[in-house]
Amino acid sequence: MFQRIIGFMGVLSVMALAGGTVAKAAEQEFPVTRVILSTSGMAHFEHSAHISKDTDMTLPVRFEQVDDVLKSLVVFDPAGQLGGVTLPGRSPLKHFFRDLPFRPQDLNSLVNLLNAYKGAQINAKYGNEHVSGALVNITEEETVYPDSETSVTRHRISLLTAAGIKQYILEDLTTIDFADEKIRAQLADALDAVREHATRDRRVLSLRILGNKPRDVTVAYVVNAPLWKAAYRAVLPSEDGQEGFVQGWAIVENMTDSDWKNVSLSLVSGNPVTYRQQLYQSYYVDRPELPVEVFGRVMPRTDTGTVATAEQTDQNFSSRSSGYGGRGVMKAKRAMAPASAAPMAMMDMAGAPPMPMEMMAEEELGGYEMDNIAQAANAGQSSEATTQVLFRFPHKFDLRAGQTMMLPFVSRKLEMEKLALYQPDTHATHPLAAVRIKNDSDSGFPPGILTLYEENTALKGSSFVGDASLPILAQGEDRLISYALDSKTQIDRKTTNHSTEGRVTIAKGIMRTAIQYRAETDYTIKAPAAEGRTVLVEHPRMPEYKLVSPDPKEVEVTATHYRLKTKVKAGEVANLKVVLERDGYQSVHIANLSAGQMSSYAAGRGKLDKKTRAVFAKLAEMRASLHNEQEEVNNLNRKRQDAFQNQKRLRENIRSLSGNPSSQKRYLERLDTEENLLEELEKHIESATERMRKKQEEMDAFILQINI
Repeated sequence: MFQRIIGFMGVLSVMALAGGTVAKAAEQEFPVTRVILSTSGMAHFEHSAHISKDTDMTLPVRFEQVDDVLKSLVVFDPAGQLGGVTLPGRSPLKHFFRDLPFRPQDLNSLVNLLNAYKGAQINAKYGNEHVSGALVNITEEETVYPDSETSVTRHRISLLTAAGIKQYILEDLTTIDFADEKIRAQLADALDAVREHATRDRRVLSLRILGNKPRDVTVAYVVNAPLWKAAYRAVLPSEDGQEGFVQGWAIVENMTDSDWKNVSLSLVSGNPVTYRQQLYQSYYVDRPELPVEVFGRVMPRTDTGTVATAEQTDQNFSSRSSGYGGRGVMKAKRAMAPASAAPMAMMDMAGAPPMPMEMMAEEELGGYEMDNIAQAANAGQSSEATTQVLFRFPHKFDLRAGQTMMLPFVSRKLEMEKLALYQPDTHATHPLAAVRIKNDSDSGFPPGILTLYEENTALKGSSFVGDASLPILAQGEDRLISYALDSKTQIDRKTTNHSTEGRVTIAKGIMRTAIQYRAETDYTIKAPAAEGRTVLVEHPRMPEYKLVSPDPKEVEVTATHYRLKTKVKAGEVANLKVVLERDGYQSVHIANLSAGQMSSYAAGRGKLDKKTRAVFAKLAEMRASLHNEQEEVNNLNRKRQDAFQNQKRLRENIRSLSGNPSSQKRYLERLDTEENLLEELEKHIESATERMRKKQEEMDAFILQINI
C-alpha cells in the first residue's frame, strides 16, 4: 500500500487551462496496470509508472467520461508532490477562437478567412508581378461562356495600393501572405489548435509529478464501463449422488481506446451507490438586476396667456367652487399630471417586487446546482460497497481494445440434490426438473445464466439438459434451479374447504360463534415406471392460515409457499395431504335468527351445553309464537284489502245503475255488509297487532337478559 495519497480535490487550485511559466519536465509513458470491473457498470482503472525526476504524464480521457474522472481521480505518490493537473475546457476551440476575427469553419474557405482581415497588408504574386496593399474586400462574380453554355464562379480581390485600388482574380494569384507577423502567428496557432482537438470525443489530462527520488506513481479513477457478465456450467450428480460440478466464466470487454498489456484484473460483484454529476460543465450564479435610478423630468405648464384681471378671475372661481374641493382644484390636479408621471415611471423601473426570504436564499446560493452538489456529497456515506464479492486472478492479462475475453472465476464441486419441483401455477400436472445447489464455497456467486449437463450412459458422456437462471447465491445458502419439464412424472391435486362451528357466546343480544376454517389439499404423485423421484411440492401459503399437516417442523417455508418433500419409488403412487386451518368468529343478532335456525341450535348445532340448548329451545318457541301472530296480522290485512276492493267495485256498479232503483238497492245492501265486515276486521287487526307487540317485547327482553 502506498504511503502517501494525493487526492484530486487537493489540487483543484492548480487545475486550469494555462498557468505560470514552469520548467519543462520529462514526459513519461503512463500505461494501464490494473483494472477492476464491476457488475454495477463501473470500472476502476490504475495507470502506473516508475519515475525518478520531475515528470509530465498525459492521460487520454473520453469526453463522456471526463465528469467521472474529475469526480474520482486519485494520485498515489510515496515520495513526491503533485505539481498540477490541467485539462482543456469543455469547448476548447470555442474559447481559443473567441479573440480571433474568424471562426474555425472559416479555415475551410480562403475567401472567408481573408475577408476576416479586411485592412490587413497583403503580399501576393500575380504572375511575375509582386503585389502588395491593404485588403479591401473579396467579392464573388460569375463568368458565363456563351459558346459552351457554362459558367465559372471566381473571386475578385481588391487591394488599396499607393497607386490606388487595384483588383485581381483571387484564383490567378500564385502566392498570398500577410505582411503582419502577428496575423501569421494567429493563423499558425489556430491550425495547431484545430489539429490538437481534431478528436471531438477525447480530452487529454496532463499531470505534473514533482520529485527526484526513484518511486512508483499510480493514478486511479472510476468511470462507467460495460459490466462483466457471469455464465455458469453445471454437471448434475447421478440419481444417488450428492455432489455436482460448477464452473463459472466471466465475460470481460475492453471498450477503452487502448490495449491492456500485462494488466492485473479483478472482478467485483455488488450493487454500490453510484452518481453522475456534470463537473465538467460551467455554472454561473444568477444575480438580480439592479436598474439605474432615473429621476422624473420636471414638466412646467405651458403658458396660454391671460384673459382677465386677477379680481375677475377670483370672483368667477369663487362662484364655481366652494372651498378647496371644487372643480378648480381638480383642474389644477390635471394640469400637474404630466409632472407627477415621472416618479411613477421611476417606481416601475425599480424592478420586480422583493422576493420572499426563502426564494432570495435559493437565488443567491445558486438553487438547483447547490441541491445537486449536496446530493452527490452524500454518496460517499453509502455502505453498499462493503457488501461486494471480489474475484482476483493470480496472472496478468493482455486484451486489445474492442475485444472480449472469457475468464474462469470459479471451478469446483458443490453440494447438489436433484428434485422434481411441483409448482401448480407453472404446470398443473407435471413437475419441473430441478436441482438444489448449496454454496459451501468461501465466497458468494453473482447472478448469471446457467447451462446444465448430466451424465448420459447411452452416449458415454454428458448431455445438455437445459438452461436456467442462477440468482445471487451467497456463501452458505442454497437455491432451487429449475431447468426442464418432467413429463414422466404426473401429479393430481384436489382441494376441499369446509368450516366447523365451535363454542358459542351470547351477550347483549349478540351471538358470537367460533368457527374453524379448514382447507385440505390431496396430492397424488405417480413416478415413472423405471425411475424414482424425490418430489418437492410448493403449496401456497394463505393469510392467517397455519399448517397442520404434515408436521410444520419438517416443512420448508418461503415468503409465499410451503415446500413439502416426499420420495416416490419407481412405478409407485404416493399421496400427500396438506391441511391448513384458520380460527375465526361469526357474530349475529339473535333477534335476526329464524325459528328454524334457533331450533337447529336447540337440537345440537355447534358445541352447545344443555343450558344453552334449552335457551335456544325457548327462543325457538317464542319466535314461532311471534311468527304465528305475524301471520295472523298479515291474513287480517289481506282480508281488509279484499273488503276495500269489494267496496270500490260496488260503488262503481251503483254509479253505473243510476236508472235502475231496484239494482241500486241490492248493491247498497251489499255495500253496507262490506262496511260492517271492515269494522270487524279493524278490531281483530288491532287486537292481533297488540298481541304481536307484546310477544315481541317479551322476546326482546328475554334476549337481552341472556348471558352465556
